[in-house]
Amino acid sequence: SQRFAATFTPDSSADDSILENNVGAGVTFVAGGGRVLIVHDSSEESQALATALMEGGLSVERRTPSELDAGGAAFLNGFDAVILANVARGDINPETDRALHSYVHDLGGGLMMLGGPNSFGAGGWIDSAVSKALPVKMDPPATRQLVRGALALIIHACEMANGNYWSQQVAIAAIEALTRLDLVGIIVFGMGGSAWHFPLQPVGDKSAPIAAVRSMMVGDMPDFESSVGAAYEGLIKANAGQKHIIIISDGDPQPPSPALLGKLKAARITVTTVMVSGHGTATDNQNMKMTAEFTGGNFYNVTNPKQLPKIFTKEATVVTRSLISEGEFTPQSVSGLPGPVRGFDRFPMLRGYVVTVPREGLAQIPLVVPSKEGNDPLYAWWNYGIGRSVAFTSDASSRWAPQWIAWDDYRAFWEQTVRWLMRPAAPSNVNVKVRTEGETAIVEVEAVGENNQGFLNFLNSKAVVLDPNGDAKDLELQQTAPGRYRGEFPAAEMGSYLVNVNVPTERDGATVPSSVQAALSVPYPKEFRTVRDNEPLATKISERTKGRTLRMEDPKVVNPFDRTGLEVPSTAKRVWDLMAILAAVFFIVDVAVRRLSVESGLAKRLAQRTLGHTENVGDATVAAWKKARQKSDKPTGGGGGTDAERQARAEAAKAAASNRFDESGASTLDVAAETKGEGGGASFKKPGAAAPPPKDAEPEADAHTSRLLKAKKRATGNDETDGNASGGGTPRG
Repeated sequence: SQRFAATFTPDSSADDSILENNVGAGVTFVAGGGRVLIVHDSSEESQALATALMEGGLSVERRTPSELDAGGAAFLNGFDAVILANVARGDINPETDRALHSYVHDLGGGLMMLGGPNSFGAGGWIDSAVSKALPVKMDPPATRQLVRGALALIIHACEMANGNYWSQQVAIAAIEALTRLDLVGIIVFGMGGSAWHFPLQPVGDKSAPIAAVRSMMVGDMPDFESSVGAAYEGLIKANAGQKHIIIISDGDPQPPSPALLGKLKAARITVTTVMVSGHGTATDNQNMKMTAEFTGGNFYNVTNPKQLPKIFTKEATVVTRSLISEGEFTPQSVSGLPGPVRGFDRFPMLRGYVVTVPREGLAQIPLVVPSKEGNDPLYAWWNYGIGRSVAFTSDASSRWAPQWIAWDDYRAFWEQTVRWLMRPAAPSNVNVKVRTEGETAIVEVEAVGENNQGFLNFLNSKAVVLDPNGDAKDLELQQTAPGRYRGEFPAAEMGSYLVNVNVPTERDGATVPSSVQAALSVPYPKEFRTVRDNEPLATKISERTKGRTLRMEDPKVVNPFDRTGLEVPSTAKRVWDLMAILAAVFFIVDVAVRRLSVESGLAKRLAQRTLGHTENVGDATVAAWKKARQKSDKPTGGGGGTDAERQARAEAAKAAASNRFDESGASTLDVAAETKGEGGGASFKKPGAAAPPPKDAEPEADAHTSRLLKAKKRATGNDETDGNASGGGTPRG
């Protein structure tokens, strides 16, 4: 691939108010004879290999990990194969890690990882995106007796944008770099001070520590004495070979005491400090640096938070289980299947390799290193996605393979491996173009038959878009004309977008996948793309809202808060819902009034009971009886009265007793009858708590009196008859 950039420089900087949009970029792909990219940390790692490949007729380019980060996916796709020569995962950013995976799986490229102290599991590649594309697993089982490490993470609140997010990202990056048997713990500051948020324990499948990271609340520590002290107490008891502490902070807590630092150094516990968004004081910087240097750790002063995951991945490998096996080993060939090492049966001795285990599936392992626990993979290969990958767990330099460099078949072995690994050449009869319309990218594919005869219709092709973050997304292509296909995808984010169209082609009598690439570059953010105002839209908005359009010829005289001449906006409010609810309530009340009947007397009595008021009709009756008694107490000739008088008084007492209850059955008067002497005089006791009768009770009292008078008259008549007959009575008036 070839990258082009064009920059516009105005004659006067005063004439250009937006300098960010003065650059344009483009990428084009040129067919070649096979290009190979070797990524190394030092030239010694790849010098012998690069020389051998160039002598074999391949085009080789060597770059550092930082240059790989700067190039991105579009830069990667310009090569047919990529070789990582003893590169640690902490030397590249997460976007490049994902781009390398997509380069193999989605773009059909070839990837090979060479061993070394900073490679495979020893270099922190465990659970990385690249590890999924390789034919070996980097985390050996517990049956391999390897020294494990212990890592304590101390997370302090950092005064930076998205501080909690970056705290989680760095902790997860460190955990992913560990093996399942390594120990990890997390200390944060909370309501009870500094304490273990995740106690020190084996990493396992990493789900538990990562879940703890996502749930942690990071507080502002006043000092590091308690947190580092807690880490020391946990690590000193751990059964681990290497013990390490990583502190992330903005630097303002008080440093650990000299006594505590002395204990850490004596126990060989190293401390690495990462200062993020520090307050800028020389004291904070010096304290963080002194803590790291005194214990043998590293100090990082980070200004770009995107660098944090790389740092924590690199530091976590300090305690990674010792996966390096050194000595003298003779490789053995265990497979005669066709593949990249076919034709080689004798191999020189090696001095070391990184321990891995075979991956399940279609991975092939033709070369192994015998060990006490079994055969460890030395050379493995497989097809992954539409690409290929190779893992060689030893290195290609004089560190572990000096005898390989002197081997007569050294050049032939690596040339055959890389040529098998390389991506097939792009077909010349398929052309891909990418252009933009606003924030949408348009992909157009044109396919013709062999020797440009006719069009290729109804292609069963697969297209993938690799965005600036290294994430691959499928792209749907629809045929719009004979031999023409079209697809769209959003392209609003700044960066390079890589489009890969996979087309089946015929080669050597077989159908093999081949791919055609195109790239789109967005050189600056979308907010810098608009260089003039949209006056029609602004005018339309002001007219619809009954506002006004202010022109900024002279900003000093424009008052945007002046409301003179503006109408107060008003809007109609929807009341249908409220009216429907009220109508439903009134309807229910109306039905209840029409269909339900309530007895008036019952309602009155219920009201009286509620108000505590009862009608007393007994007082008038008592008054009438008093008058009758006075008349009956006049002296007569018969002493205690005749039988007729006694009968009258009995009937009157019976009538009074019957009036103790009103018509509703409520008690209104307690009558006590008492017979005195032979005459049997009756007396009535009125309750002391009885309320005086209301005025409207008088008619009812008169009715009772009338009945009593009638009873008396009947009794008097009988008395007179009886008295005259006996000669002992005197008639009463």
